[in-house]
Amino acid sequence: MTNFNIELTKTVDDAYQSLVIAAETIGKIESKSDSAKYVVLKARYGLNPVTMRCRVMSNTTGQGSVIEFSGRGQDVWGGASRKVIDRLIQAL
Repeated sequence: MTNFNIELTKTVDDAYQSLVIAAETIGKIESKSDSAKYVVLKARYGLNPVTMRCRVMSNTTGQGSVIEFSGRGQDVWGGASRKVIDRLIQAL
């Protein structure tokens, strides 16, 4: 399992909308919750399927947001998960 967080200057709602759009460009959204601000995404890196859970939260100052990525791929070292996270961050 690979975990990674990024901090954005966007509001939580704006960051969530950006996350949904980015997720749709790189994979298939399995489920999402507009009220809880999370997305479960299925994507591939090469032949490796990856399941990502991405959650948007307010940052500690309340002035921005944090996106928490949690990925699980079928590769041993988590490289596929990291590559999907990188693609998702670039799409954001």
